[in-house]
Amino acid sequence: MMVIEYDLLIRDATIIDGTGREAYRGSIGVKGDRIVALGEVRGDAVMEVDASGLLATPGFVDSHSHSDRNILFYPLCESDVHMGVTTFVGGQCGSSPAPVGEVVRLPGIAEEYVFELEPFMYFPRKPYFPLERVNELLKEKFGWAITWRTMGEDFKVIEEKGFSINYAPLVGHGACRTAVLGNDYERQSTPEEVEAIGKLIRQAMDEGCIGLSAGIDYDPDCFASREEIDRHVAILREYPGAVYAPHWRRTGRRRGITAGIPWNRIQGIIDELETAKKAGVPIVIAHLYGGWDATPIPPPKVIQEAIGRATLDVIDRYIAEGVRAYFDVIPYWWFTSQYLCGHFAPFLRLLGSREAFARALRMADFRQEVKEALQRGKFYIQPPSNPNMNPNWAKEITITEHKNPKYLDRSIAEIAMEMGKDPMDAWFDLIVEDPDSRCSIGDYRFTEDYVKLFYKHPRGMVGVDSSMVDDKREGVYPPWARPGPNTYSAYPSFLTRYVKEQGLLTLEEAVRKCTALPAEAYNLKGRGTIEVGSYADILLINWENLRMNSTPKETRRYPTGFEYIFVNGVAVIEKDKHTGAKPGRVLRRGQG
Repeated sequence: MMVIEYDLLIRDATIIDGTGREAYRGSIGVKGDRIVALGEVRGDAVMEVDASGLLATPGFVDSHSHSDRNILFYPLCESDVHMGVTTFVGGQCGSSPAPVGEVVRLPGIAEEYVFELEPFMYFPRKPYFPLERVNELLKEKFGWAITWRTMGEDFKVIEEKGFSINYAPLVGHGACRTAVLGNDYERQSTPEEVEAIGKLIRQAMDEGCIGLSAGIDYDPDCFASREEIDRHVAILREYPGAVYAPHWRRTGRRRGITAGIPWNRIQGIIDELETAKKAGVPIVIAHLYGGWDATPIPPPKVIQEAIGRATLDVIDRYIAEGVRAYFDVIPYWWFTSQYLCGHFAPFLRLLGSREAFARALRMADFRQEVKEALQRGKFYIQPPSNPNMNPNWAKEITITEHKNPKYLDRSIAEIAMEMGKDPMDAWFDLIVEDPDSRCSIGDYRFTEDYVKLFYKHPRGMVGVDSSMVDDKREGVYPPWARPGPNTYSAYPSFLTRYVKEQGLLTLEEAVRKCTALPAEAYNLKGRGTIEVGSYADILLINWENLRMNSTPKETRRYPTGFEYIFVNGVAVIEKDKHTGAKPGRVLRRGQG
């Protein structure tokens, strides 16, 4: 009688175990959800995979994700798992699915329906609405409602539905603050409210959250005092291994941002490091970029590198003082793809269509109104293409689709120079000529020079800062947004750019920054490595064929090269195709 020794046997792979150690040739035996044998592995298995010529790596651990906001909309976790993510750290930027009070945000992709709850031109008065109204909309549009109040109750809801990858949950300080203050949050909390917020943080930690996030640029955390943040982060000392993950102050509240506002980003980084130091807890600094700016942009490479080194010097000083500090970095080279008119969503909402906006732009006084609204900060554009934040904004917008082919693959700056016009008027003229034209937007950091320094740092790792969707996703309201390239291809682009093309990192180093390092930073035991006893989150990669298929013209394409992806020992991807399996788990603090 044949004895089946393994549920899964991966034979003859080149194993990169995630620790940074040199790759080796061997086989992997899996029983249940664990790796039980490595190297020379013999025996029979329920499923065998010939991995000759393939890399076996741990599944990628996304250090900074918002996929918790979409997990009930996309339980197959398509865009995440197709690029190799088997675990994501959610609840970031102060926003988590709970605790739920009397007012809440619309979750995930439902957020674009905010216009149906409160028509507005520039900003809604508050991004939070009565729970009853939010649930009515969710039931109408998606067939489900928010039935939970606590993080523990939310975990049960998503576990009952099932999902394809693992979710390591943070509780959001902003969610706790809103649950206590409701919509009266544009002020400092009273001592009694601070105590009530702390009680909710403790409840979420008791229910399994791995730490606390904060969103210092966003409502409601941008109104919290430093003392309030310090006091609540200190609660994490009561929970060994718990982590503080702040979205640090970079711009401040993203309303009323006009030209000439000084950005003191390095102080935002220092504030969070000081908080972690006083609390005596580990910190993961979210989506790090340079603590200073230099003008004119872009300055020479040597200055950008100096900004990067000076930023790292600050972090290293705190590490030397005993702070257990890590940081993640977003690996994209262009920000997104969108309609060329998409930046002007307030006017698209007002006029109802791209064509109507283009017609209105023929009027000189309407153009002037749009310019003045932007100059006064009445609406917000992301930094790369925001004239109030980037003097070279016109160089960051590249035309990808236009009925006049002479404009394709050229920047607005280049086209404006040819036209002999102000770049803003050239932008408007391009929209008038083709309302359906599209563009890609450059990296908000303006340079790659210090990004590479950040990735070389021993505490620097990959965080995607996106949310899972599928390859059909497009907004139904202006600006009819499509997800950016990072949503689909962050990890293949990181590996291709910094290992294959630039040789910045060895393959072993790069894999560690996607796997074992984020698992270490967030204390995710048994994740991020291929070792005996580790959970069987395993990628089988055809290294020669690994590539991102997102382009500036069409971002919504899954990468290729992932022959198999296993989550907790179950195949979720086979030959680049989703199997429909949903073996994902909520990774509660102290559990696998």
